[in-house]
Amino acid sequence: MKLRPGSAAGFTLLEIILAVGIGVIFMGGAVVFLSTTGGDRELIQARKMLEEEAGVARENALGSGQIQRIRLDGSAVAGKEFPAEVELEVITPQDRALNRRGWAKPENYQWLITGGGLVEPIRVRLRRDGNAEIFSFSALTGESVTEKAERAR
Repeated sequence: MKLRPGSAAGFTLLEIILAVGIGVIFMGGAVVFLSTTGGDRELIQARKMLEEEAGVARENALGSGQIQRIRLDGSAVAGKEFPAEVELEVITPQDRALNRRGWAKPENYQWLITGGGLVEPIRVRLRRDGNAEIFSFSALTGESVTEKAERAR
């Protein structure tokens, strides 16, 4: 902003356009950030549900020495629904034995945890609105391990 003798104070048209342009860029970035964070939050919540069920079942298996089963469905774990529109897909050891490599929605799949605390090693993909989270469960510890993300289909 230049002030000349005898002229009124104010911004030039170029300065106003530049300020508005910068504001639009920041607002666009905020919209993208907020829209992806919401979907990720739902996936994180669904993953925690799976991890908690696995942890409780493993503790029960170790304490009782009895096999524990967790029922997995396309949108629920142990009868508890996942957050809005989160879909579950798995690859099980049985799929691998039959040379099936693709993801499948489980329908009343019984996920096993042995009396010794060993967890059936499954691969899990949670999807929602183009976002995906892929992880697997360690057979020995029952802990989840994040895998390299694939492009969601």
